[in-house]
Amino acid sequence: MAQTRDLRETMASVSNRIGPIFSAYLSVNAARPENQERAYVVRLRNALEENGVPEGLRKWILDAVQEENPQARTLAIFAGESDPVEVYRLQVDLPESFRWGEPHVSPLSLVLEEHEPYGVALLDAERFRYFVVSPLSADGEEDEIMGNGYQELDVSPQTPGPRGGMDQDPISRRTEANISEFYNELANLTRDITFREGVRRLILAGPEERIAEFHDRLPEDVRSRVVAREHVSLDAPEGDILERLEAARERAEHERRANLLSQVRETGIHGPEETLKALQEENRVYHLIALWDLEGEMRWCDNEGLAIQDVIQEECPFCGQKTRVRNLKDILVSLSQERGARLEFLRGENENTEVLREEFGGLAGLTRF
Repeated sequence: MAQTRDLRETMASVSNRIGPIFSAYLSVNAARPENQERAYVVRLRNALEENGVPEGLRKWILDAVQEENPQARTLAIFAGESDPVEVYRLQVDLPESFRWGEPHVSPLSLVLEEHEPYGVALLDAERFRYFVVSPLSADGEEDEIMGNGYQELDVSPQTPGPRGGMDQDPISRRTEANISEFYNELANLTRDITFREGVRRLILAGPEERIAEFHDRLPEDVRSRVVAREHVSLDAPEGDILERLEAARERAEHERRANLLSQVRETGIHGPEETLKALQEENRVYHLIALWDLEGEMRWCDNEGLAIQDVIQEECPFCGQKTRVRNLKDILVSLSQERGARLEFLRGENENTEVLREEFGGLAGLTRF
C-alpha cells in the first residue's frame, strides 16, 4: 500500500533528523466531545508553549494546523526550525502526545503494525467490493477512506451474472453456471488487487454459502492469505457492514498475536536484557514484540548506534564517546531499523498483553537461530 510505504519512509526520514524537532500526535477526531469547535488548536497552542518551542516555529505549526479541515482522527506533526512543517493524517486514534527534542516516531510504528495491510473481498452472487485498511489519508485521493480506515477501491469488474437460487431446474442450473464463471473472474481479479496493494491478510465477507464457494476458487497463493470468513449481507447499512468487517479484522489480529506469543514461548527469547542482547549484539532477532506502555530509559551511544543497559555508563565502552539517556521505546525503534527487525507494539488490556507483561517481561523476540 502506498500509505504504508509513506509511513515507513516518514519514520526513517524523521528519526534521522538532527533535533530539536517538535513531534505531536494531535487528536482531531470530530466524534470526540473534546474536539468540538476545534478545541484541539487550543491544546496544541498550550503544548507548544509548555514545551518551550521557539515563537516563530510555534506560529508556523499553528498556521499549518488551522488550515486543516481534518477528516482524520489524529494528526502527526513534525517540525524543526530549519525544516518545513509536515502534517500526516492518520485514520486511527492514538494517545495524544507532544515532544520538543528528539524526534518521536514510535507511535508511527504502532500504527504500522496495528494496521498492517489487510484486504476485504465483499461479495454475493452479483456484487463485488474490495476494501483495504489504510491508516493514512492524503489530499487528492480518488478513493474515499471511511470509518476505521477502510478504503474502498474502484475495482470495476466484468458485468456479473444473475443471482442464482438453489433449486435444480434448467434455468437455475444456467444461472449457477453464470455465477460460477463470475466467481472465476473475481478470483483472478482478487489476486491482482491483493498483490498490487501488498495485502498480507485477506478477509472474505458475504453470504456464507457464497464466500465458501468463492474461497475454493481462489488461487492457492491468495487462499493462503485468507484469515477470516465473515457472514455479511450486502444489503445491510454501510455502517453495519464496516463494523462487522472491523470486528472480523480485530479477531484475526488477536489470534495472530496469540500465535506469535506461542512461537516466542516455544523457540523465541524474552525479557529486556536478553532480548536487547540478541537484537543488537548478536543480530538474530527478526521480529520484536514490545508492550506499548513499556517504560524505562537507557544510555545510548550515537557513534556506535548502541544501547548501553547500565544507565550510569556515561562513556561508551566501545568507542569512549559520551552517551546520552534515551527513552526505551525510541531505542527499540532505532535498533529495529538498523538491524532489519520488525517491531510490533501491543497495547490495551487483553490476554496477549497480559502474557507479554507477566510472562515475558514486556519485551520478546523471534530469532533467526
